Amino acid sequence: MATASPAPPSASPWILGLSCFYHDSAAVLLRDGVIVAAAQEERFTRIRHDEAFPAQAVAYCFREAGITVADVGLVAFYDKPFLKFFDRILDTWLAAAPRGLASFRAALPAWAGSKLWMRSALRKHLGYSGRILFPMHHESHAASAFLPSP
Repeated sequence: MATASPAPPSASPWILGLSCFYHDSAAVLLRDGVIVAAAQEERFTRIRHDEAFPAQAVAYCFREAGITVADVGLVAFYDKPFLKFFDRILDTWLAAAPRGLASFRAALPAWAGSKLWMRSALRKHLGYSGRILFPMHHESHAASAFLPSP
C-alpha cells in the first residue's frame, strides 16, 4: 500500500501561527523557526480573553517583520477543529447524555456555522491562499513553551 508523501516545504521561511475563536486569540510570526513577533489580541482590543480573529495581532507581527501576508509560506492553526469536535464535544455530550443535551444544543450552532470550517475562515480573514497546517493541540502547547525558551 502506498503512503502519501509529505507536502513539500514552503519556499518562504515565514510561518504565521494563530490561535482564535475559542479564547485568548493570538498570533506569532516565525522565520526559519525563530520567533520574530508575537502578540495576544486582547493587548490591542482591551477585551480580556478576546476570542475574535487576531487581526490586530497579525498586523502587528507583519509590521514588526516588514512583510505582508503574501510573504507567508505557511499558516498554522493551534488545533484540529474536526478532531476537537468529534473527540471532545461529541464524546463529552455522549458521556453526559441526556443531561448534557441543552449545552450540546447551545454549542452546536457555533460549530456547524464556523468552527468546523476553520480553513475557509482563516483564508477569508487573512486573504491567504497558501498552505494551512492544523497540528495537534498539545503539540501547539509544546511549541509555545519550547520556541521562546533559550
